[in-house]
Amino acid sequence: MNKKAYTLLLTILVLTIFSYIGIVILETKSIKNVNIQNKYLFIQAKNHKEFLKSYIKNIKLEGIKKIDIEDSNFNINAFIKKSESSYIVDIFVKSKKFDISIHERIIKELPLKLS
Repeated sequence: MNKKAYTLLLTILVLTIFSYIGIVILETKSIKNVNIQNKYLFIQAKNHKEFLKSYIKNIKLEGIKKIDIEDSNFNINAFIKKSESSYIVDIFVKSKKFDISIHERIIKELPLKLS
């Protein structure tokens, strides 16, 4: 082989190595961006859940079976069941576009009846 063939082979090898490294770097940045977005959406869903939880603790639940809150990015629901001594409330917050879902069950005691 002559000098031009070695130069061409070395150039192809160097381009291949740098292309591979560039692809790995771009994939890592893409995954990092997705993780940041998921973290942000999880925090937002958690804030919606905490708001609904505090709202439920401050209202009378008599006669209410379900609470729905309109939001452009999340489905926010609470399902209320009454037992003998308390209300059992299941709170669900689920993203409409991403795979993020939060659930919490709270128990709100019924007020004592004086006889």
